[in-house]
Amino acid sequence: MRRICGRHFILIGQGSVVNYDMQPDFRGYLNIKEVSGKTVYGLLYLIEPEALEALDKFEGYPDVFGRKIIEVEDSQHKKFKSWVYIEPANQFGGNAVKTDYLRRVLGAAIDHNLPKEWVNKIEAYESV
Repeated sequence: MRRICGRHFILIGQGSVVNYDMQPDFRGYLNIKEVSGKTVYGLLYLIEPEALEALDKFEGYPDVFGRKIIEVEDSQHKKFKSWVYIEPANQFGGNAVKTDYLRRVLGAAIDHNLPKEWVNKIEAYESV
């Protein structure tokens, strides 16, 4: 996050999103998509406008990813309206995740004490 946004953000902490799942896309990255009954865990940030602009450019918004506001709950059960980047549904269906990317996602999950079952899910993805 710091590499993309500089110092224009504050880490709030762990966050979870209900009725979404994380799955590999055809490019070898993990992304979220709507899936009833599933929950995604990650990190929740408060960002300045400069950070949103930098993230938009990095994520290829609006050409590669869409962006929408969804409800995210922090570890103290406080709810936030939060921007998330959403990849088109036809981009999902990949079989493996890029090794370096998978290592970064797994490292962040472990470093920020995300739930063990979530860490196990990330570890279970095959890398390429």
